[in-house]
Amino acid sequence: MKLLKTSNNPIFYIAIFAILTGFSLMMIVIIHSQSPISPQDLFINLIEQKDDTEPPFLNIWVTYNSEQYDVYKKLVKTFEKRHNVSIKVSKEPHGGFGDKLFYACSSNTAPDIARLDIGLVPKFAVGKALYALDDLGIKKLEKDLFKAALDSGKVRVQDGSIKTFGIPDEFTTLALFYNKDLFEEAGLDPNKAPTTWDEFLEYSKKLTKDIDGDGLTDQYAFAMKNTLWWSLPFLYSHGANIVNEEKLECLLDSKNAIESLKFQINLFKLGYEAGSWRKGSITPDSGFKSSRFAMIFSGPWNLTNFSRSNINFGVALIPGNPKLNIKSTTNVGGNANVILKSTKSPKLAFKFLAYLASEEVQKILIKELNAIPIHLGLERNGVKMESQELQIFAEQAKYAVSRPKIPGYDKIENIVNAEVETAFNGSRTPEQAYKRACEKLNTEVFEALR
Repeated sequence: MKLLKTSNNPIFYIAIFAILTGFSLMMIVIIHSQSPISPQDLFINLIEQKDDTEPPFLNIWVTYNSEQYDVYKKLVKTFEKRHNVSIKVSKEPHGGFGDKLFYACSSNTAPDIARLDIGLVPKFAVGKALYALDDLGIKKLEKDLFKAALDSGKVRVQDGSIKTFGIPDEFTTLALFYNKDLFEEAGLDPNKAPTTWDEFLEYSKKLTKDIDGDGLTDQYAFAMKNTLWWSLPFLYSHGANIVNEEKLECLLDSKNAIESLKFQINLFKLGYEAGSWRKGSITPDSGFKSSRFAMIFSGPWNLTNFSRSNINFGVALIPGNPKLNIKSTTNVGGNANVILKSTKSPKLAFKFLAYLASEEVQKILIKELNAIPIHLGLERNGVKMESQELQIFAEQAKYAVSRPKIPGYDKIENIVNAEVETAFNGSRTPEQAYKRACEKLNTEVFEALR
């Protein structure tokens, strides 16, 4: 057979193109088969850019509400003037923002900085879409920032090491809200909330009432959501956790974890909890505003909302467990500022993140937005919150525990929520529910990360 001539035979070029295309696809399959990263994350890896120059320009995507955004723009202007740079800020909807940022990374149109839900930080970090701030100078800031806030931006990467990929500009957590008037009517001190779970049960018995005498409960001591994130204070205060991050093994089938779930379910069985976790029930927020629920877990975002409802309420630390030497505990929520790998100005971007976390800016956020600060210097210098309630949240933050520093928290939440629901409706025991949750987590989430 005669060889194809390359100069004038188009079939030759078609054949070469087909061979090269097939080889490229084969290499992608081989690489993926040897990597724990998903095909989508692999695609993110391919768009990384490196540039030794530092253009004096930043493009930032944020998900603030209107009030937060107005304050943020003022902070940006101050930074622009101080460093002679230009910053473009885009206000994005919070819903679906993670998907939008993912597609932006895939199409090489990502911003330099994004304000990302902390639950999504591990996914983008393991997908290598984010700069590790350890390489940019985060160590210099760590001693001045709340540990739990900083931990929320840390991720355990493929080699087993833990690196920081995000810095929150404010701190969000849960505390115990209680109705002072209902406390007083029940013969309880309106200025003293329960500090232990044993006290919580004693208070609950007095706060649960059949007011009209028809045999049905009209006022409940407590209302809760039974999803994983909202249940973490119960889990942590019983000395339990979701996962051993080093071994990537589920811990929900431990004795302490099961006891925490039993405690939650028992609140409902005793009639103290309103069953707000059931579909179609009155939500904790609504029932609290109407004085039907005496206590709920909630965050600083509801302070203004409840104040406008004319409720005489207080905020206290979530009860602790003295048997385990736990004074209080809570979880961490909110957003973190991250630097995308596609940026051409990583040093400038980090300088801006450090500016947002600075004592100077944190003072402004306290005054303008009633934010919980992440900078320890404010407390050291005697700076107080704008209200007593916010001061309690600042105190509660000292006992906060961040979520697992691994990707896939959304999958963890979905799996655990489904199994916990079976324990609450009685179709499985708490032991059975958490055992099944661990089996699924180990095979569907953790195995892929090992």
